[in-house]
Amino acid sequence: MACELLVVRLVRMKTVQVAIQDPEYADSIRSALCEDGNHRVHLVEMPDATLEGVIVVDAMRLNSFPLLANEHERLIVLVHKERDDLSRVWDAGVRHVLFHGDPPHMARIMVLGMELRLAFLEHPPLRDITQFTAL
Repeated sequence: MACELLVVRLVRMKTVQVAIQDPEYADSIRSALCEDGNHRVHLVEMPDATLEGVIVVDAMRLNSFPLLANEHERLIVLVHKERDDLSRVWDAGVRHVLFHGDPPHMARIMVLGMELRLAFLEHPPLRDITQFTAL
């Protein structure tokens, strides 16, 4: 009697919302993220702050979404080099930017890095207190 071992890999799908006005660029970001099979990407007009995950949004539309004001840790803002977007976005507290025209795989790398950071913030590693010595 032959036995087969079935290995099931449970992967939690990660949600990414892309709210940028350039539909071709938005679709190319979606394609780059969906390649690994671990992302559910929503191309949206207005991001939903109640959904978990990373949000990619145009700098010029950032003020249109007041609910994102407290979401800087999970926000990637698409800026234009020729505009004053970068300084305005930086002054608003956003630290994750993508330049318009950057290849879609750059957006994918940024999203993956941000997901790692969000996971770390949500579940920081426990420190081994036995390694610390008293002064």
